[in-house]
Amino acid sequence: MDKCGPKQWARLRILQACERLEIPVKLWPKIPFPNIPRPYYHMYRLPDAPPFHPLYESESEWRERVDAFVNSQLVFFRNKLRADLESGFLTPIKQTRDTTPLEVRYNWVAKRICYRTPFPELAKAEGKGYTMERIKRAVNLIITEAGLRQGK
Repeated sequence: MDKCGPKQWARLRILQACERLEIPVKLWPKIPFPNIPRPYYHMYRLPDAPPFHPLYESESEWRERVDAFVNSQLVFFRNKLRADLESGFLTPIKQTRDTTPLEVRYNWVAKRICYRTPFPELAKAEGKGYTMERIKRAVNLIITEAGLRQGK
């Protein structure tokens, strides 16, 4: 879990924000490069759909065959996803109800960690109506999730 879970994704997003903000690399947080989970998308790809034979079937007949095929695949995918979650192969990432865009939140974290920008200054610089408390809560949540510490 620690190797490929939410902690690693949070760390990766922080590094991406540092790069996006063009923060000098020497100021980036000293964390080992995150281990990216192995790709699983190939296990949830739909195999080739039934071919259409216009000389032998109508569009509606073909559509019925395709719908039946897709429905059977959905059952397979649901069962596979459930099994992957139960076995720990996939880890759900907790969703937040925060309406602040993800990129903006991670930019705040990068500025806070790398430049040690105070929260009032982050709120003033943002200028989009985000309160200092909202920024502080978002930054602290991400830093905790990433398993990092921030400077005072």
